Amino acid sequence: MDPMSKMFEEAKRNPKMRKKLKMKAAFTLLLSVMFLGVIFITVGTILASKHGSFIGMTQLDFLRLRSRYGLIMTALILIHLGMNWNILKKEIEFLMS
Repeated sequence: MDPMSKMFEEAKRNPKMRKKLKMKAAFTLLLSVMFLGVIFITVGTILASKHGSFIGMTQLDFLRLRSRYGLIMTALILIHLGMNWNILKKEIEFLMS
């Protein structure tokens, strides 16, 4: 059994751990959905720059949207890294050994 499966099986029996994992899973899902928005905005910016507009928005509109979205994504990524800091440290230690 892989370690992640083992951890999730243990979390099913431990309410405190289950709550923490559900919060992390929800946050990861939010980041994944927001990433699709990043892809859409990037494609929209490219198409608007070539054709003048895309779905009624100019390149400048997309750049404004992109700057706001970028700040939100940066904040969410920092929160995600903070929530998973211990895992990240262990992965880095493993990578360096």
